[in-house]
Amino acid sequence: MSEVASMLGNESRLILLQLLSNGEKSVEILSEESGIPVANTSQHLQALKKANMVTTRRDGKRILYRWELGPMKDLFFALEKFALFSIAEGQSPTRGSILNIKNNISFSELQKKIKKGGALLIDVRSKEEYKKGHIPDAINVPYNDLSTHKFPKTKEVIVYCRGPLCLLSVNAMNLLQSREINVFRFDGGYGGWESTEHK
Repeated sequence: MSEVASMLGNESRLILLQLLSNGEKSVEILSEESGIPVANTSQHLQALKKANMVTTRRDGKRILYRWELGPMKDLFFALEKFALFSIAEGQSPTRGSILNIKNNISFSELQKKIKKGGALLIDVRSKEEYKKGHIPDAINVPYNDLSTHKFPKTKEVIVYCRGPLCLLSVNAMNLLQSREINVFRFDGGYGGWESTEHK
């Protein structure tokens, strides 16, 4: 257990595992989405593979990484749930960081903006995840396609991904802000919307 905990006690590895929760990806894509240099990304992935947390398959010249079969999903999501619990209890050093980004909006604020009309709701998860379920009226523009997608500068854009700690929506918001687009981030993500809607 201590070896597993030690493997997960690294921010870069957790970021890579979070990105792999959206489906298999190459080293280059993971490096681009995480902001971790390619060489470091490769080293962390090799360590995760050695620990049986990820596995690979060859696709032509590319090596694609994905979560290993078994309880990896349960382990990762349990860790994420505990992190959210700690934040809610005010015991986590991450309080005031990712969940308190200036342009984060809550579920009630999202509802108001949708009801008001005129805002574009963008799901930045993979196409596969979007097909399995998404917030009504959201359009799918996977994170890797954002840089080439054209957005009207006269409209508000709201981005979301899997959940409150999902890095993709943070990176998406930063990318669109650099293009002078009026963008907000629904901090609950699809998971937050789904759980609130079904209460």
